[in-house]
Amino acid sequence: MSVGQEAKAGQIRRMFDQIAPHYDARNRLFSVDRDRAWRRRAARRAGLRPGQTALDLCTGTGRLAHELVPYVRPGGRVIGIDFSASMLELARAREPQVDFRLGDVSRLDEAEASVDAVTIGFGLRNLVDREGGLREMYRVLRPGGRLVILEFAPSSGSLMGGYRFYLGRLMPLVAGLFSRVDGQAYRYLAETVEGFPAPDALAATLVGMGFNPVTVERMTFGIVALHIATRPG
Repeated sequence: MSVGQEAKAGQIRRMFDQIAPHYDARNRLFSVDRDRAWRRRAARRAGLRPGQTALDLCTGTGRLAHELVPYVRPGGRVIGIDFSASMLELARAREPQVDFRLGDVSRLDEAEASVDAVTIGFGLRNLVDREGGLREMYRVLRPGGRLVILEFAPSSGSLMGGYRFYLGRLMPLVAGLFSRVDGQAYRYLAETVEGFPAPDALAATLVGMGFNPVTVERMTFGIVALHIATRPG
């Protein structure tokens, strides 16, 4: 990454360190507890089997990593990677069966073609070097392995106005009642969602990187999208 990218990544890391203690509670509140169902579906779509290895990137407090564990048992393992030490501290306390590591998604330590599935939940939009991160995900996947991306989609369609208001105005306002840092974090959330590629555009990017096939599943009136991309065998 460039010096500017490193500085921006540092700012984002500090923000997540600060909001870590209340991160899960805020997500449950603002998703009306739908975030659990989204993660469970993402875990199912990873197509894992007992004995395999899963890599959960931008793992945060480990909620998606936790959902992957039953699919690889017995004999398999789940590795969770995040750049926020505070998030990982919570993750390790809650899910001892996952190997949580501090790391950079754009510079993974895993060997070429060494994992059976890669998941990333609500983290791709936070990557300063998104293209570099996606290349790394492709590199570490074994042929036939799946990348599962769970992410908010930019507002579109007939619900666009209400969704945009909720995301950009109401969520930061409510979060700000708890703390100034939370309010700033959810304003950042709204900006990153609106600036994120539409599901079809992200799918085209994945195809261009060599993934095939790539499928898209939209959930909860289209506000969340799952991309399931396979590294060809």
